[in-house]
Amino acid sequence: MIHWFKEALRKNKTSLCLLKGDNKVFYQNSVCKKLCGNLSGTSCPQTCVLTCEKNLGRPIGEEGIQFLSNNKVGNQFFDVLFFNALPYRMVLLYPLKQKYDAWLKRFKEKELSRRETEIANLCLQGFTNSRILKRLSISKATLKTHLNNIYKKMPEARLESWRKAPAT
Repeated sequence: MIHWFKEALRKNKTSLCLLKGDNKVFYQNSVCKKLCGNLSGTSCPQTCVLTCEKNLGRPIGEEGIQFLSNNKVGNQFFDVLFFNALPYRMVLLYPLKQKYDAWLKRFKEKELSRRETEIANLCLQGFTNSRILKRLSISKATLKTHLNNIYKKMPEARLESWRKAPAT
């Protein structure tokens, strides 16, 4: 079982870090070492934790499991899972680049217009409709038209999951 788990993490380039209550790293897989450097036995700067806390607007210190989707850590986007069984913490960072690349490929295959592609990319980056309106200086009606055109060409885009994929 453990061998399968390690292989799955390696294959998906998922980072695994185990910390003790004093934030000392007592285990990192090879992916985590590549992402953060070898921190075994040292105090973790907790870049991933601090980034996620900033995005959430609150500390991630409670017991239990917390999941955060589409969080930028460093220059990459991840789905992040925190498992807190204090005084221990496990952090899993699942990279979203493959998911994002798959959506970009679908956009090309469905022949979205330049503007539809631009809007779809902003949705992938997690932009809300109001942020898209400000960014592109377009009206609500125009955005609605573009989104409806995207949905007609890509019915699967009606699912919220496409709006949670990462940006590059």
